[in-house]
Amino acid sequence: MPWTIESLPYQADAFDWFRCLEGERLPFLLESHVLLESHVLLKDPRLTEGQTPQQRYDIIGANPSHVIESRDDQAYIDGQPAPLDAFATVEQVIQHTRPIEPCPLDLPFQGGAVGFFGYELTHAQRQIPISPNSDMNLPDMLVGVYPAFVIVDHQLRQTHLVAIPDIEVGALQHLQQQLQNVQPVTPHDPLPFNVTSEVHRQLNRAEYNAAFASIQAYIQAGDCYQVNFTQRFSATFDGNPLGLYARLRQQQRAPFSAYLRIPGADILSFSPERLVRVEDRKILTQPIKGTRGRHIDPAEDQRLAEELRQSEKDQAENLMIVDLLRNDLGKSAVTGSIKVDKLFELNTYQNVHHLVSSISGELKPGISAMDLLRDCFPGGSITGAPKRRAMEIIAELETVRRHVYCGAIGYYSYHGNLDMNLPIRTLVCDADQLYYWGGGGIVADSDANQEYDESLVKVNFITDIIGDLKNP
Repeated sequence: MPWTIESLPYQADAFDWFRCLEGERLPFLLESHVLLESHVLLKDPRLTEGQTPQQRYDIIGANPSHVIESRDDQAYIDGQPAPLDAFATVEQVIQHTRPIEPCPLDLPFQGGAVGFFGYELTHAQRQIPISPNSDMNLPDMLVGVYPAFVIVDHQLRQTHLVAIPDIEVGALQHLQQQLQNVQPVTPHDPLPFNVTSEVHRQLNRAEYNAAFASIQAYIQAGDCYQVNFTQRFSATFDGNPLGLYARLRQQQRAPFSAYLRIPGADILSFSPERLVRVEDRKILTQPIKGTRGRHIDPAEDQRLAEELRQSEKDQAENLMIVDLLRNDLGKSAVTGSIKVDKLFELNTYQNVHHLVSSISGELKPGISAMDLLRDCFPGGSITGAPKRRAMEIIAELETVRRHVYCGAIGYYSYHGNLDMNLPIRTLVCDADQLYYWGGGGIVADSDANQEYDESLVKVNFITDIIGDLKNP
């Protein structure tokens, strides 16, 4: 049986296709948008006047053939215990289900694993304490293996349903039937979602300042150079979390957006940060360190951007993480292949300015992209440096688990490509509770009040929309 490649009507908004599958088992949406303004992106000559440049592909799927999850350092395949760690288990299932014939289309994703890896996934192996306070019943990792998917190519303005040769015929026919129901979402077709409480901050300013002082004491004692400290926000809701995603994506078209619906919870990610990509065995990681809020006045907004660009403190903070990631990549990359391609580039989003660096390399022979993900997990920009000690301090001072936040969301394709975001600007809707987090890197010359304010600024687009959706 050959690959199934079926043309579907092109929809400029992949969200419409996801609506067809939201009621299916473990549906996912991976969508990508470039920055509102980018100081590093060249205008694509293929775009006509008035078009907004955007990344090329969106990917949608549901009904995986296998589900791999990990809880308390035990991996499971379709509910059965597996003898390997979470990363090796994903690798094993991908190897055992990989089609013999390559996909006839040159696509970044050609079927395979899609899901999330939680921040605490490797804590037990590293013997790092895990907070006992967990009010979310989430696994430490959940990945589906998808033999069929929809991919939207915005450059060629094409949409395809793609299925591997060994897919079960009934599963493919069911997916084809569901996709016949595509309807553009309009303002007259709202998705009901209401926030039913005020937003609760985990830490008030005094509590944050106490944790900040502890981190500064560790820095002065030489334990660490930087700690990425976060706080959690929460509220209650009713309705379909997809309605919240629809509202948020109107305000925040992030480069690495994602929606995962898993048993008992929905994960909504608007991450601006790539954790790691492997494409044709070429590695790319793009850490973010350095932030300024946007301003409504263009002149003041430009001043803030330039202040960030010239900030020695923020550049030093960024450089610490660049050095950490170079070391992480060195475990899996060909010796001498790691390069810092871009350093301290200014990227501008709807609500913040960021400094972003780009580091590249090449995978060693015999090393897979999943091996690389394990070696650099979790991302250094959300731990601090040195990584292990920073993670220990985070475990001591953060009183609730991060779960999906600061882990990884993305895909691992059958043909070896991998692309994972670093899920910051990410929400979890669990039962009738929604949670999101904000934080930043603390270094020796950080200011407590500025860091606290930054933790609010980074998620202000979420807090504002939640306020708008609150029942009177």
